Amino acid sequence: MISQRPHNQEEQTSTANSALVHDLRMDILFTRLGAIYGQNWWNNYRTDSLLTLAKQEWSESLQRYDNQVLKEVLVVCRERKIYPPSLPQFMDCCKDIQNRRMPNPLKNVISKPASREVAEMHIKAMLKELRS
Repeated sequence: MISQRPHNQEEQTSTANSALVHDLRMDILFTRLGAIYGQNWWNNYRTDSLLTLAKQEWSESLQRYDNQVLKEVLVVCRERKIYPPSLPQFMDCCKDIQNRRMPNPLKNVISKPASREVAEMHIKAMLKELRS
């Protein structure tokens, strides 16, 4: 079996720091969701092993989103959601917020109006449909 552990000390430190950052982010996220939803949130994670497993799953799933996206989703949850979100629901909110940040390439495209001849042709076709 091939070991997939980092080979040198620098890689080990980098990997450990990355895992620590994700664990810390999830600790903060779970604490804040617990503050927002109280027992409705914490009742989902009655044992330490279940809480650890959930944090690991959330961490892996949410690592593509930066802290600001997570904060914005927390605001949405606090202001609009009566019940605590599941991981897929939380991810959908993250995607929505991230998509709003992305520039729309079609926004900057200048469209020119159709020519008068084209407009008249379409109007005549519509009138013909209406009369028949």
